[in-house]
Amino acid sequence: MTATILVTGATGKLGQRVVSRLLQKEAKVRVLTRRREDALKLWGDRVDIAEGNFSDPASLKEASRGIGTVFLLSPIGETLAADQNAVIDAALSAGVSLIVKISGSDWTIANAARSISGAAHAEVEKHLTGSGIAHAVLRPNAWMQVALEPVVAALRKGEDVPARLGDAAVSFIDADDIADVAVHALTASVPVSSTFVLTGGEALTALEIARIAARILHRPVGISHNSGTAFPPDIGVFEQKAIGEFGQLIREGLAASINDTIHQITGRLPRSVEDYLRARLAATTPQGDHSEGEKTWR
Repeated sequence: MTATILVTGATGKLGQRVVSRLLQKEAKVRVLTRRREDALKLWGDRVDIAEGNFSDPASLKEASRGIGTVFLLSPIGETLAADQNAVIDAALSAGVSLIVKISGSDWTIANAARSISGAAHAEVEKHLTGSGIAHAVLRPNAWMQVALEPVVAALRKGEDVPARLGDAAVSFIDADDIADVAVHALTASVPVSSTFVLTGGEALTALEIARIAARILHRPVGISHNSGTAFPPDIGVFEQKAIGEFGQLIREGLAASINDTIHQITGRLPRSVEDYLRARLAATTPQGDHSEGEKTWR
């Protein structure tokens, strides 16, 4: 493995996991970041740091120079399609041989008319296909690290499980599982060119999650229908709309599908919600994330 891999969104929840796994495999990694100091704190001189941003063509051209493979990830926002398409164009000019893209959840893309996030990712997928570059597209379901954190916060305060998604069942997926699949695609000896829908191994309702929490905490845990969606203070109008649309689609039961893609690719079962909650409730502090990571379910 000699070709350098460019990772965008490297300092976020998923990007950090991908970079760490690539370094464990002794891959050559370059990260594109707006803040060099963030990358230095995380990895020091173990990665090549390309300082720039999606809206600066010159920085994208420089970041793509000498690159063999690109991991394409960026936060949800109104410039998502333009940003990611710019990376694809720079990669094409640089002769990149493979792009692995983290896309929207399958049910957002299938319902792009009702999901501005799904529509943006669908536009990027179309552009990627048209570029002629070999590519793997990963469509992960609702992320545990985002969707279940309000549950963790409520349980830590002795409260019930917030039923923000009504009675719908959801097959939550762990970001570690997503990262494992991404790294497999990035480092495969033969480039993988396909679309992979990634789900958890079980679809759970809020009531079923409450029962799991009760086992973990050894106390009665119910569900609360009084909790609304709380947006981070820095989240924009586009992101708020995208999250609202996610919730509506999930409440319709569209995020409940389960497949065995994680097992087929990694040889192991996806991490369970119970394992995730046990680990998070045992932790004394919230997970630390950087602002270039994902803020929503995709």
